[in-house]
Amino acid sequence: MDVKSIILGLLHYREMSGYDIKQFFTTSIGFFYDASYGAIYPALKKLEQEGLVTKEEVMQTGKPNKIMYYLTAEGKEHFRAEMKSDIENPVLRSDMLTRLFFANLQSHEEQKDFFHQLISYQEQRKMNLQDNYEKSTEDLNDYQKMCWEYSLHQLDSAIEFFKKKQSNEKGKKVVHT
Repeated sequence: MDVKSIILGLLHYREMSGYDIKQFFTTSIGFFYDASYGAIYPALKKLEQEGLVTKEEVMQTGKPNKIMYYLTAEGKEHFRAEMKSDIENPVLRSDMLTRLFFANLQSHEEQKDFFHQLISYQEQRKMNLQDNYEKSTEDLNDYQKMCWEYSLHQLDSAIEFFKKKQSNEKGKKVVHT
């Protein structure tokens, strides 16, 4: 799913400003899909041009006016069609895996430090995700909970995988190319 389709899905729940949409990305699906303001606002503009959303300026006292976006009937239909389309292959871009790919170019001591960092990084991500999940669980439907639980399961698996690899790597001689 692209950013435009996700925004249509979010607007099913309630009207939102661009800021609200960014916050939703950050606090709910950011573990597996993130979008910057630089992606959200152009997507909203395109959705409006296509008649899939409308916007309304809300006057506020003491702060700038807010633009709220609403889903149109055409937007609902477009989202339903998107949900029925084929699931796309995931696009994975991982700094962590790229560094792991080149870990053989490091000294043995640097590799040990790197594995320690990998495990610590995954454990910290899991703690943060678990904390956010616990804070929002009462507001989530069963499918949204499933996304969080799947993400936590992935982190558990990554931690277990790296700990196992770390123990297997102890004592191995490092070959540099």
